[in-house]
Amino acid sequence: MADKNTYKVLLVDDEPGIVKVLRMFLELAGYRVFEAATAADTFQIVERDKPDLIILDAALNGESGFDICKNLKSGPNTKDIIVFMFTGLNHASEQLEGERAGCDRYLTKPQNPKDIVQLVNEFLNVEVGF
Repeated sequence: MADKNTYKVLLVDDEPGIVKVLRMFLELAGYRVFEAATAADTFQIVERDKPDLIILDAALNGESGFDICKNLKSGPNTKDIIVFMFTGLNHASEQLEGERAGCDRYLTKPQNPKDIVQLVNEFLNVEVGF
């Protein structure tokens, strides 16, 4: 089991308020957190910082989160990155699209940030708690 400080989480969302709250909770839990608001920024950070887990909004300006997820999950160097889709799109067809894109977990907004941290802990196999 690794120390949380060694794990990197990338938040991809174009809503600054959501990013701010999630960042605060994840950092309090001991994670290194990076932010992106576009597909281009996402791929640049993935290449440079190699995050362990990505929390990805489905509705972004430009390329959709579904397309970003599909691209990541089909890449030989990125296929093992854990991807949570975190979105306001809550229809069954959209969840199915997330599953087809390869996301590891589909979460609909709003969510309690503590619950998201707990899921991150579980997926990264780290001890739960603040």
